[in-house]
Amino acid sequence: MSESSPKTERLQVVLAKHGIASRRGVVELIEAGKVTVNGQVVTEKGFRVDTSKDQIVFDGQELPTGKAIHKRYFIFYKPKGVTTTMQDPHAERTIADFFKDVPERLFPIGRLDRDTTGLILMTNDGEIAFHLTHPKFGVKKRYHALVEGFVPDVEIQKLERGVQLEEGKTAPCKIEIERRTPKATDLYVTLHEGKKRQIRRVFEGIGHYVLELERVNYGPLTLGDLKMGYKRELSAQEIRSLQEVTGLRKTSKKT
Repeated sequence: MSESSPKTERLQVVLAKHGIASRRGVVELIEAGKVTVNGQVVTEKGFRVDTSKDQIVFDGQELPTGKAIHKRYFIFYKPKGVTTTMQDPHAERTIADFFKDVPERLFPIGRLDRDTTGLILMTNDGEIAFHLTHPKFGVKKRYHALVEGFVPDVEIQKLERGVQLEEGKTAPCKIEIERRTPKATDLYVTLHEGKKRQIRRVFEGIGHYVLELERVNYGPLTLGDLKMGYKRELSAQEIRSLQEVTGLRKTSKKT
């Protein structure tokens, strides 16, 4: 195993670059003992490796560390009933079922719960995944929701300021009302930081069940005319726009 030197990189960074998972995801895999370096299990997330000579194995497969990584980026319109994971023996359908024709090992950037539809980004670029999901970069996600009952302005304002959940207070968000009737409220929610099932939980906390929920934007990207259950690869301009919104690329200045 390699000691720290200018030629070495942290193991989680190398794994993320090879599309094993996002940086957060690979840390969990390392700590769970799923990765070996030169035949020895490594559970230290800050462990450094030299990709020019160290053998790194994940899930029984050696990483081709000497080869250039072909980075790929997709938008997928997730249907209801699909689990946002690449492997789950208990799920009827996972997001991996829609990417069997892609040879690269992809992973989803963030998650949508089983009953939520909408825009999912898939990639093997761990760096951009980290920047898109970490709260400090403030990348906005917009959702369309149909909520049971008439939700008054006073409750909307309370949710926009942030409410207390079991794991902490939610960050401020923006809520736009499209239509309200005694039976249901049609609205959009924009978040830059989200907790697990946050939209469903905060509305249930004020007595309004979320009937339908769909993510319609992720940063600068939209579903456009993509049909549910289908995917498409991002254009070069869309990739640049993601890099710009995350600070990985300087914003282009128009003259």
